[in-house]
Amino acid sequence: MKSFIKVFGFLVLFLIQLTSCLNDDNGKMPFYYFYDEPVVVMQTGPFPSIRNESYMFNVPGLAEDTVLKAGNLLWTSFIVELGKGESADYFANSVYQYTAENFRYETVDSANVIIPESSEAFKSYLSDDYSAAINLSVLYNYRIDSLWFFGFRQQDRSNYTYELVVNPEIETGSSNIPTLYIRAKQISASSNKAYSRDGNAIFAFDAADFVKYYRETISNNGKVRFNLKYKTGVDANGNDIYRPFMSNPLWWDF
Repeated sequence: MKSFIKVFGFLVLFLIQLTSCLNDDNGKMPFYYFYDEPVVVMQTGPFPSIRNESYMFNVPGLAEDTVLKAGNLLWTSFIVELGKGESADYFANSVYQYTAENFRYETVDSANVIIPESSEAFKSYLSDDYSAAINLSVLYNYRIDSLWFFGFRQQDRSNYTYELVVNPEIETGSSNIPTLYIRAKQISASSNKAYSRDGNAIFAFDAADFVKYYRETISNNGKVRFNLKYKTGVDANGNDIYRPFMSNPLWWDF
């Protein structure tokens, strides 16, 4: 069984990964139940497939899905029975895959990490229309390429979108590493927003540009280290309030 980390602004919880191994008394192969599992769509059509941070999966249940496209991000639950894996020869090198059954999914919206060119540009982002307060921010410890998967809680279940902005200046008390600011904006568009089992709205950020920026300005090797803050409201003077993650500084092995 694997594990994941929920990184909270005020709390760090270590939970058993959302994968359960169930034994069959009749001697059949065990099967695994995945839930709260982010995946990337690899291929659609008659031989649909997905991958999470570790494995490729055949998903026969998506063969008739005409909405999904390769590259889509999904928040999923499914069952894998060992022994039902098969060699998918339509992939190069005949990558061995497992078969995902009882597949359920919600699509995950995403955005790129923003790298302002100057302090002035950074301040302009902090005064844009991403001004909604965030009650809770969670970073899940899943590693799919350069993607970060966050969970958010707002004051309601309206639709929100998010931005993640890097401060180009190293802040005092930041352990000499970059600080990234999470901001939210309510939107009117209707969509099937992905939610975790515990009620967090899921959103992904592609950190590829940030990794390049980090390698060029901070360190060209080793793990990427950073601080996270998210906007929780404004004070009596109208100034934004940002809450740092209690686990700062964070690190990520890309």
